[in-house]
Amino acid sequence: MEDYPEELRTPPLSLVSIVGCPELHPLISAALSSQQPPMNTLALPDFAKASILARSGKARDPLAPPQAPAGILKKDWLLKHRTRVPAAVAALFRADQVSGDPAQWLQACSDLENLKSAIQGKNTKVVVVLVQAQASDELSEDVTVALRKRAEIDSKNLVVLVEHDETEWNRSLSKLKNVFAELCSAFYKEEGRRIKARIEKRNFSSVELSIRYCFKVAVYAEFRRDWPEALKFYEEGVRVLREMIGTSTRLPPTQRLVEIKAVAEQFHFKISTLLLHAGKVVEAIIWFRKHIRSYERVVGTPEVAFLHWEWFSRQFLVFGELIETTSTTVPDTLSPRFGTADNVLTEWEFQPAYYYQLAATYLREKRYAIECSSSVANLTTEVNGIPESVMPSVYVGQYVRLFEQGDTVSVLPLSDTEYTSYALSEAERFQDSYEIIALFRKAYESFQSLGATRMASACSRGMAIEYYAAGDFSNAKQLFDGVAGMYRQEGWTTLLWENLGYLRECSRKLDSLKDFISYSLEMAALPLFSGIGEENQENKIKSGPAGSPTISRRENIQQEVINVLERKQSPEGTDDGFNNAMEETTHLDIDQISPLRMVLIASVAFHDQSVKPGSPLLISVSLLSHLPSPVVVDQLEVQFNQPDCNFVICSTHEGSPPLDSNLHDQVVQATSLTLLTNKWMRLTHEIKSEWKARMFVCEGDNKQTPCDLLPC
Repeated sequence: MEDYPEELRTPPLSLVSIVGCPELHPLISAALSSQQPPMNTLALPDFAKASILARSGKARDPLAPPQAPAGILKKDWLLKHRTRVPAAVAALFRADQVSGDPAQWLQACSDLENLKSAIQGKNTKVVVVLVQAQASDELSEDVTVALRKRAEIDSKNLVVLVEHDETEWNRSLSKLKNVFAELCSAFYKEEGRRIKARIEKRNFSSVELSIRYCFKVAVYAEFRRDWPEALKFYEEGVRVLREMIGTSTRLPPTQRLVEIKAVAEQFHFKISTLLLHAGKVVEAIIWFRKHIRSYERVVGTPEVAFLHWEWFSRQFLVFGELIETTSTTVPDTLSPRFGTADNVLTEWEFQPAYYYQLAATYLREKRYAIECSSSVANLTTEVNGIPESVMPSVYVGQYVRLFEQGDTVSVLPLSDTEYTSYALSEAERFQDSYEIIALFRKAYESFQSLGATRMASACSRGMAIEYYAAGDFSNAKQLFDGVAGMYRQEGWTTLLWENLGYLRECSRKLDSLKDFISYSLEMAALPLFSGIGEENQENKIKSGPAGSPTISRRENIQQEVINVLERKQSPEGTDDGFNNAMEETTHLDIDQISPLRMVLIASVAFHDQSVKPGSPLLISVSLLSHLPSPVVVDQLEVQFNQPDCNFVICSTHEGSPPLDSNLHDQVVQATSLTLLTNKWMRLTHEIKSEWKARMFVCEGDNKQTPCDLLPC
């Protein structure tokens, strides 16, 4: 909202001008700005400066045929009426300037004529103010009548200020304020009525003019504090603007949509502000929904989709800020009266955090769209180049190019190709990641304060993704780890898959081999199902480094872990980055709360509930793997609290590593120790014990997985 110009963000205030007697300007301006509603003052020290009140535009030939408008809203129209077009102008004269010396009287008359000439053709009202030293210094009635005739004003518009009498000064100043208030109200009412008559007569064929006139009538109504009429014409302007989307051909397609959305944004901001300041929060939210539905599919061509998402994000951000700053109390609970029967409002729509989260989400969509369109745009840029000297036009939402030839500077329109190249180059200059992080953090803190942990977790994940995109892998990993815990707890496997993909890459970037292996195995064992079709570029970007959870992708992840452990290069020929971090063995502990329990499950059972010391006892060790590819175990060691009972089950397949010489007496040979996906492998062995065995641990040694130690 801070990016909006001040004249749009703040309600319009009446503007009056005072000319002459510059020593009194500060006192009069302060008095006008302190009243309710306040007035702005355009103070001119002398009548020679009155020419700035004259019309600055060229006079139009009344016989010339009407020209089609070049745009919808002029960018400086609102600013002009707030700072340069006064509703009333006061000519200040001291008493001795209009009485006594005939030369001074003639000068005063000349000044009045110049002032009237400057505002000729406008509806600006004139006030004459006579400044007296004391209340007793009254001017003759002939002088005041002559002044009124010269100025062509009523008697009530001639005000006498008594300078050196505080009581009289306050009384006369109060009268001046009342006169200004009445004249300003009349000015804006007449201006609004004049424009409204054009709308009612329909003596124009341009849709642009219809929208422009609605905006002007609404602004004039705001000047008068007539909020219902302002709201009525803003809404009418929005209705006509929607109809213009598919019919206007004045601009090329892309630039036409940019202009329409820019104008719609101003209308929407005005309507939302009026509704919220009137305490109509529910109506404002319903209006916002309507605004979003009207433009959510008006994306344009894929090359400029990033412009749509940037605009879309800003709508949520600004509305969230309006909700946050409104003085109206948001209802604690919702009843059926909120919303409509077909479109009931949710409690989140009353919370600014909801809008900040979506603003960040759609701004991230902009970043994805830029990544998708950059390659295509680069080819065009190499051929045509990026246009230079592009600047905003005098119309809202339009851009033009300055062309210099010698001493002549002309303004040229842009083609859609030129505009796209310019807009993309501007978008790539800015780092959106940190703005996205700030929005997600703002939403996260708000959701946390509301006790909405799931919503806060989603915002935390959003921050992590942006830290990852910005290359801050340490902060990204910390946030991803926190989010992964909730996903595991609540069983959100699809989100966990994407989350683990980021954690895997963060571990790789941070040279953390053990974490990389853990996250990779957990990913490979997740119970996910997906089609085997090829991904398009957009989906690949959105799914992050994890990719789609296909069977082949999970098999590749498992094989990548094996390659890392065996110090092999990946099939793509890229370095895994862990060569310097590799140790002789990598230990992963799988306990009762470890997320790796879904990767490999071990179960040990005695065949008898009790046994006499020295008697043989059968024990079964069962293993279950959820990895997508078979796992070949080289050695499986089972440990008891009595070392004499320990034994090792060894595979007899070729390539098995040599056994420890100290364990040869407890070695059990097995033909194959291959774990198939989701199939139990059961091994039974007979042991003898001199004492009761109360605790045992099974260990596995597998060259094709990183699980060298598996406590059970």
